[in-house]
Amino acid sequence: MSWILNEEVLAVIAAIVLVSAVIAGVQVFNAGRVVEPFSELGLLGPGGMIGDYPKEVVAGSPFTLNIYVGNHEGKTAYYKVLVKLGDNSSTINETTPLSAEPIMEVRAVLSHNSSQTIPVNITLYEPATRLRLVFEMWMFNETTGAFSYHGRWNQLWLNVTQPPLATQAPTSREAVSPEMESKLVEGYLSIRKAEQAGGDVSEMVGMLNQALWLAQGGDEAGAESLISHVVAMEPEVSRLGAEASSTRLYTGIGALAAASIAGAGCFMFLKRKVWVYWARLHRGWRIVWRGGNTKLSSVEKAIRDRVKSNSETRVENLVFSPGLGYRTHEVARALYKLARNGALRLADPNPPKSFAGYILSRYNLGFAAAALLVAACLLSVYASGLAAALAASRIVFGSLFTLFLPGYSLIEALYPREDELTPLERLALSIGLSLALVPLVGLVLNYTPWGIRLDPTMAALSTLTLALLLVSAYRKFGVLRLKAAAAGG
Repeated sequence: MSWILNEEVLAVIAAIVLVSAVIAGVQVFNAGRVVEPFSELGLLGPGGMIGDYPKEVVAGSPFTLNIYVGNHEGKTAYYKVLVKLGDNSSTINETTPLSAEPIMEVRAVLSHNSSQTIPVNITLYEPATRLRLVFEMWMFNETTGAFSYHGRWNQLWLNVTQPPLATQAPTSREAVSPEMESKLVEGYLSIRKAEQAGGDVSEMVGMLNQALWLAQGGDEAGAESLISHVVAMEPEVSRLGAEASSTRLYTGIGALAAASIAGAGCFMFLKRKVWVYWARLHRGWRIVWRGGNTKLSSVEKAIRDRVKSNSETRVENLVFSPGLGYRTHEVARALYKLARNGALRLADPNPPKSFAGYILSRYNLGFAAAALLVAACLLSVYASGLAAALAASRIVFGSLFTLFLPGYSLIEALYPREDELTPLERLALSIGLSLALVPLVGLVLNYTPWGIRLDPTMAALSTLTLALLLVSAYRKFGVLRLKAAAAGG
C-alpha cells in the first residue's frame, strides 16, 4: 500500500476527504431538512401484499383490503383517505378528486419517514358491473385549517353480484362528527407545535392515532380523553425539544471544529512524520543502489554516495544518523522516492516464510488499514445516533467505503506487483471499479430474500472487500516469495 504515499495520490485523497467533510458538515446543520417532500398511497390485497385483489364481490358481503400510507413530508402529517364509487365516465386525476360522496374514510397521523398499513372492511350493497372503487388521499393543511386533496389516488375495478339471500347491512366505522373533528385538529396542531420546537412527538402521535380509532368507532369520550392528554403534553415536549435542539447544534459545531483542528494538526504532523514512520518500518532493511537516469537532488546524491561507499548500509543507519547533514524526514522522504523510482532497492533480511506470517507483517499494512476503515464505517453507520460527530463521520467513512475500498481491494488482487500500475492509475481505477462493483452488489441482493436494505448491503460490501483483500494478500505473498527466490538464486 506504499503507493498511497505518493504525493499526487495524497493530494487527491486529501481533496476527496475535504469535500466529504464539507458535505458532512452541511448534512449536520441541515439534518431533518427534506428537499423533495412527498407522500405515498398504496392499495394492497387481503393478505397485505400487492396483488390477489378481488375481482368480484357479493352485494352486502364485506371484503377486506389494506391501505398503505407513507409520510416523507419532513414533518408529522394528518391524512384522510376517502373511499368513493365511480364508473367508466368518472373523472379523477392528480389535481381533481372524484366528484362523489365518500362511502368510507380512513384517518392516520404519521411522523416523518413512517408508514402505516390499515386494513379496511368494505361492503357494497348495490349490484353493479365494472364498478370503480377509488381511494383518494387528503392531507390537513395548516394554513387553511382544512383537509385538501393531495393528488394521490388508487382504484380497483369490481363486479358486484346479487346476493342469494337478503342481507342486513353490517355496522361500519363512520366519519367523525364536526365537534370531534375540531378536537382532533387541536391535537394534531399541538403535535406540530411540539415538533417545530424539536421535540420527540412519537408518543403524542401514537396517542392521537388511538384517539382517531376510538372516534371512528363511536367512542368519542375515550377519544376526547386521549386528545386532552396530547394537548397537555405539548408544553413539556416543546421545552425538552428546544433544549435538545440547542444541545445538538452546539455539539455539532464543537464536533466539526474539533474534527477540523484535528485534521489540520494531523496533516501538519504527518506531513513530515509519515516518511519517518515509513523508514522505521524498514529500519533493518539493507539498501542496494541500482542507479539510473533519474535526476537527483542534493539529499538524494548524498544518499547515493553513502550507499555506494558502504554496501551494507541499513535504513536505520542512513535515516536516523546525523552524518548526511539533513533532517530525518528529508532523508526518509528522499529514500522513499528513490525506492519508488527504482534507483535503489530495499532488501528485507528476514522476509516472512509463511502466509500467516505475511498477514501479520508490515508487508500487509494495506490489509490492516482497509479493515480498520471498514470497521470505522460500520461504527459510524450503526452508532451515528449516539453522537453528532459520528453522524458527520458517517458521510466521510461511507464515501471511502463505497467509492474507494471495493475497487481498491479488487485492483490490489488483480495487480499485486506495485510496478504494474502507477499510483495515480491505481487510485483512479479504485474509484472507477468501486462505482461499478457497488451497483452490481445491489443487483445481486435484489434477487435474494434479504433485498437491498442497509444490513444486507453493509454485510455484502464488507465481505466482498475483505475477501478481495485476502486474495490480494495471498497473491502479494506469492510475488514476495518469487522475489526472495530470485535474490537467493
